Amino acid sequence: MIRSLLLRHHRRILLVLVLVAPMLSMYFHGKPRSGSTAMERGLLRVTSPMAAATGALEDAIVGVWTGYVDLVGVSERNAELEAQNRELLGEALRSRAQAEELRRVKRLCGFRAAKSELRTVPAKVVGREVSQFFRVLRVRLDIAEHAEVKEGLAVVTHDGVVGRIEKLAGDYADVMLVTDARSAAHATIAGKGVVGTARGKGKQKEFGVEFVHLDRAERQESILPGDAVLTTGHDRVFPAGLEIGHVTEASPSRSGPYFEYTLTPAVTFATLEEVLIVVAHSAPAGDLPAPEASRGRRLRVDPANTPDG
Repeated sequence: MIRSLLLRHHRRILLVLVLVAPMLSMYFHGKPRSGSTAMERGLLRVTSPMAAATGALEDAIVGVWTGYVDLVGVSERNAELEAQNRELLGEALRSRAQAEELRRVKRLCGFRAAKSELRTVPAKVVGREVSQFFRVLRVRLDIAEHAEVKEGLAVVTHDGVVGRIEKLAGDYADVMLVTDARSAAHATIAGKGVVGTARGKGKQKEFGVEFVHLDRAERQESILPGDAVLTTGHDRVFPAGLEIGHVTEASPSRSGPYFEYTLTPAVTFATLEEVLIVVAHSAPAGDLPAPEASRGRRLRVDPANTPDG
């Protein structure tokens, strides 16, 4: 009987359940409660571990994807980028070196054009002999294309005097620097009324050259640190007007009738790359003017010991 009743009115009953069930659910869930029911607590106990496990599994899957699967090919890409970075860095260094070389060559060409009275040939530094104290003792030049180069010729740059050709060996030439103990160049301090000889020290722990001049009475003005020492051309080796170095100390040492000043060379030999070899130059127009006579007694000096002797 109940079955036949349900079969007869199942649509009405289903409609009532569909309409009434949500209303009842809203009613019961909308009522204020002091705590959860036993059924809810039971459901929480059952579903909480499953929810935690599901969350952990999801995190692990996301981590594996982002850490491994999604990074397939990244190592190859990083290696490619590193190779490109090294190539770009090499190009930047080469460009910087070329720019520095161009700057040096331009200065050397400008000096060569300004010194039209000099006939020079360019040469490249291909070697340096360095002491145990890291001091450059001599430099070697490549002169393969310049047959007119011979021993004794002056070697200069736009900064000043380097030295003179000491030895020739095939396509190469060794340069004796102005700091060498065997080196000497007739020199002057412009405007100070003094001439003398710039001699290399040649000491192991000292770097520079000494300027030696005669009696203090020849000096017109005080010699100060930073004063430029120039060649006079009277030694017939180095053209006139080239810088040899700069005075380092204003207090000279006395050696008989001479006063010695320590100099700093005008050329930095450790970074020298290109030079000019003076194969011919015109002689100085005349001797330096004689210094004014001093009021006091002049020292008698053997002419053989003077720079011109």
